[in-house]
Formats: sequence, structure tokens, C-alpha cells
Amino acid sequence: MRNQSGPTTFALEAQGETLTFFGEADPAAPRLEFEVRIAPGALGPEPHIHPKQSEWFAVTSGRMLATVDGVEHVVGPGEELHVKAGVVHTFRNASEEEPLLFRCTVEPALNLQWMLTESAKSAIRSGGRWKDASLLESAYILRQIPGEYRLVGMPLAVQNLLIGTLATLAVILGKARNVEALRRH
Repeated sequence: MRNQSGPTTFALEAQGETLTFFGEADPAAPRLEFEVRIAPGALGPEPHIHPKQSEWFAVTSGRMLATVDGVEHVVGPGEELHVKAGVVHTFRNASEEEPLLFRCTVEPALNLQWMLTESAKSAIRSGGRWKDASLLESAYILRQIPGEYRLVGMPLAVQNLLIGTLATLAVILGKARNVEALRRH
């Protein structure tokens, strides 16, 4: 996964998705830039919110179908889409024939690269799809970055209670050892 002199790519082969990071995770950085490739017809993430970060999607090839605050957008090559902090969004490949390739820029970086990296490792260990990631490991990861990423469709208080409980179980059952420590800056 890691090339000492170049980018780091995580391939979720069963998902048909790759993430390529061009530097080390730096939560103090003003921005994070990475590249995503999604196979034809493949889905993206579940609807979610970044409460403290804005996100820009710049499509290089293919077509993205993004839903932002309930409104669908088709974004093609050379086009960009901006999602403000705190806005519900999701995306997927809009084509059944062509891969989607886009550059994602997130401001500020915070711990998103660490979260995506550790979540990808868990998913790869467990079958190669995001949904295959260990529930306990995922909860442990989210518990490390409170206020940076939220799921949609569950009240925040319930989400926090559930994540806290599952993260504690991850520690007790030894699953937290599978997650690389978050470097605090």
C-alpha cells in the first residue's frame, strides 16, 4: 500500500474503488487533497456530514451523481462541485460503462485522511468493501475524531452513545489494536 517515494493507494477491490493520498496525514494542514476512482456503476459512501470541513469534487473523467442537501447534481469532466461544511451529501458513479475519477479537496484537513486510511485498511482486511469494515473498528475510529464526521439518519445523541459503547467494546475485545494510533498535533 505504501510507496516510500510516492503516493499511497488503498484499493477496495470488491468495492471497485481506490483512494490515492499524495502525502502523509497532517491534521494541522489547511487542506487535504486526494484522488478517488470508482468503478462503473459502483456506489459511493452513505449520506454523511463533515461538520467542520468544506469539500470540493473536481471530476477528471466519467460522471459523478452527487446528492447535496437532497438535490441531485451530475458532475462531468472539468466540472467541480462544492459542499459546504455541515451539509448532508453522498456521491456515486453515474455511469454503468465508464469509471469515475475525481480529485477531492477538503478544508481544513483535520483527521479525514487518517479516518479514511484506517477505515480502508479495516475494509480491505474484511472483504474489500466499505460495508465490510469491522463495526467495532469503525466505531473506535469515529470515537477518536468526535465532531468531524457524522452519519445521517440517526439522532446525534444516539449516534454518540452507540459509537462510544462500540468503541469501548473494541478496546475490551482487542479490536482497537488493529487501528493505527491517531497522531495528535
